[in-house]
Amino acid sequence: MRQFLTVLKFELGNYFKNKSFLLTTIVLMVLAVGIIAVPGLIFGSRGKTEKSAEQAVEMSEEQAGQWEEVPQDKGEQEKYALYDVNGSIPDLSAFASAMGQNAEWLMCGNENEVEEIVNSGEAEAGFIVEDLLHYTYVVEDRSTYDTLQDTFSQAAAMTYRTKVLEEKGLDPSEIEALYQTQPESETRILGKDSAGSYAYTYMLIMVLYFLLIFYGQMIATSVTSEKSNRAIEILVTSLDSNSLIFGKVLAGAIAGLIQCVLILGSAVGAYQIFRDGWGGLLDNVFDIPVPVWAAFAVFGMMGYLLYAFCFGMLGALVSKTEDISKASAPVIMLYIISFFIAIFGLNDSNGILVRVASFIPFTSSNGMLIRVAMGSVEMWEVIVSGALLAAFCVGAGILAAKIFRFGTLMYGNPIKFTTALKKIREK
Repeated sequence: MRQFLTVLKFELGNYFKNKSFLLTTIVLMVLAVGIIAVPGLIFGSRGKTEKSAEQAVEMSEEQAGQWEEVPQDKGEQEKYALYDVNGSIPDLSAFASAMGQNAEWLMCGNENEVEEIVNSGEAEAGFIVEDLLHYTYVVEDRSTYDTLQDTFSQAAAMTYRTKVLEEKGLDPSEIEALYQTQPESETRILGKDSAGSYAYTYMLIMVLYFLLIFYGQMIATSVTSEKSNRAIEILVTSLDSNSLIFGKVLAGAIAGLIQCVLILGSAVGAYQIFRDGWGGLLDNVFDIPVPVWAAFAVFGMMGYLLYAFCFGMLGALVSKTEDISKASAPVIMLYIISFFIAIFGLNDSNGILVRVASFIPFTSSNGMLIRVAMGSVEMWEVIVSGALLAAFCVGAGILAAKIFRFGTLMYGNPIKFTTALKKIREK
């Protein structure tokens, strides 16, 4: 145990002293915060603009009969050019109130005058109105988030509806209230809400994928590097091989878990701050139930350890770091199969494919996670699957230790896995 703790402490120290590891962690944390914060700020500003426009366009009973002019502050006004061809807007102040725009309107006598004013920069934009249902929007450079045209269309449409209703002797406010009437409903889910859990399940699968691929390769590289510089010869003769392999693998698991927690924690924290800007759009991504977290922690980490042991033994079978990619290809391919089963299983969490995959140790880390998050699963199934995965983890660790001791003292061309197994049996 002392040897194991020594190796674990040493390997963890290497991870946390590695500038590349620290820089990657910081960059990914900043990137996670940026991905959440920047759209949150953009959506938040757009949402406020659209909300104010909608509030201005909505008519009260009092507004239906009589328009009221909005007080205007000349110092904060935008300038818009207007050419009303047929006099479709008799009350411009009322129309401006409907738009919710604190603006100064520059009246023009023809289309060319509108274009000249906009082109010169005297007005932000211009409108050539044939009637309330037909107009031309004139702007010099249109930005991605330009909502002025939509706001003008809403005001024109509302004005037109009000005019038609009043001509027919109908009360616009009553008609508006009729259209705003919505049925009341509630949802009663007897099982799992697959639609609601899809987002965070997909995210956890992707996190596990990158965690395993990245750190698996790192573990294999660490073993091969020590073998290539002959440092491993001293280690295997002075330390127990079980302590070495378990210390290396668990150090990688802990380092990866800490990095994962920091990155996800940054994203979750940023979302809590900018949630209003997103309008709760990502609630389904970050609102993960406790049972799903537990399934991810147990099956995800055990699945990671199983593959990490495989990467460790493969790293011991090669003498050069450039041979790692070729040697680890079968393990990577095996996990990619598990990954695609999980992706397809998201659309059929109770299908036979996912059910079978949830009991196979090399695929159960994803399969059981999907069933817990999105499907139906009995407790005995979780226990059996977890026991099988744990047994394979222990078995893989023991086998990895034996191959590790044998392979690290063999140099030259890469050793075949079958050859290593044969040599171990002969001893």
